[in-house]
Amino acid sequence: MGRAFSNTEVAKKTLFFDNWRCLCSGFMDSLTESLAFVIILQIFKAPNWIKSLIFASNFVGKFFTVATQSLVARQKRYGAMDFSTIYWLIVSFLVFASAWVTSVVPFSLLISFAIIFSKQPIPLMEDVYGQNYSPQERGSRLAITLNLLLLSTIIFGQIGGRLMDLNLQNYRLILLFVSLAAIGVALSFSKIPSRILPAEGKKSMISSIKIIFTDKQFGMVLLWWSLSGIGPQMMGPLQLEYLKGSTGIGASNAFTILVSITIPMGFRILSTFVCGQIFHRSNFIAIKLMVNLFLMASVLLFFNTKAKFLVALASACAGIARGGGEIIWCLWVTKIVPKEKFSLYMGLNVAVTGLRGLLSPFIGYGIRQYLSLSQMSYFSATLVLISSFGFFSLIKHPRFA
Repeated sequence: MGRAFSNTEVAKKTLFFDNWRCLCSGFMDSLTESLAFVIILQIFKAPNWIKSLIFASNFVGKFFTVATQSLVARQKRYGAMDFSTIYWLIVSFLVFASAWVTSVVPFSLLISFAIIFSKQPIPLMEDVYGQNYSPQERGSRLAITLNLLLLSTIIFGQIGGRLMDLNLQNYRLILLFVSLAAIGVALSFSKIPSRILPAEGKKSMISSIKIIFTDKQFGMVLLWWSLSGIGPQMMGPLQLEYLKGSTGIGASNAFTILVSITIPMGFRILSTFVCGQIFHRSNFIAIKLMVNLFLMASVLLFFNTKAKFLVALASACAGIARGGGEIIWCLWVTKIVPKEKFSLYMGLNVAVTGLRGLLSPFIGYGIRQYLSLSQMSYFSATLVLISSFGFFSLIKHPRFA
């Protein structure tokens, strides 16, 4: 097993190349978040099952990290970032190939597999952060990295949208840019210091999953985190229905973009920075409880008013919750387990998150048949409230203090 990295020089090198990684990753994220859907709708006229395939790929990729992390940990020759480099070279190839196919099914399969492979380094980066950064600097450094990712995603998303407004056939140029940026991500990964994962991570997928049930505190946190996520996530696809539908507020396209992208992204950046600064000084459960308050406020405000100011305020609350939530989601396992188990536990955290994200829209649309949007918002907020009581019951546990 390689040595643990903790000195200042290695921390600076990690931050530098991780920042470059995220600047390049923003190209792929913009494809995942919006541009891929524009392409399959306007170029290929895709049916609903294709749209569902692209949407699900993000969560399928996260779910399978528990399997790929186990495979990486079982070998004894290559460092964690060697595998991350390979994953993103595969992403680059898949996106490049997608630029030249002419039918919807192969295009969608190539993009879906590219998204799935792009998610595999997430638990491996947890080991890097645990080894290369001191506990006092993890939050603040990750805040810088995540904000660069957000800015890159926003900027390239706008550029890609404008290119397709000029000429729909520019989608191939967009895909070539994403493919080139993916090579940049791979090169950045190759420069980040990492180690061979330790023996504690060398578990089969089934053995890894058993940890959720044998480590009771860890399993309870995953349960309450999932409950707080299902509520808002099942409401996400319904926001457009409320904004544009006949029973909603009849919002213009400009206002829709404002409250679905501009406002939440701006407050997400601000929240990421603030929570990154206080993460190492605070009990992460206390921060999560504050995030839950903003989650409840965002859902209740958004779906229970036609005043545009309050809808915009709800959007800001959602941005604050997502930014703060992302910081603690990325780092909370570093506060409760030894360094040698960071990637193993993070793999489980990512997998459960992927499963939750995959199920949430189906749960939401199922409930929508019986409840109004306003009633659903109260149901969603109730789930978050129940999870808050669950988190609060753990706040004084010595493991989380």
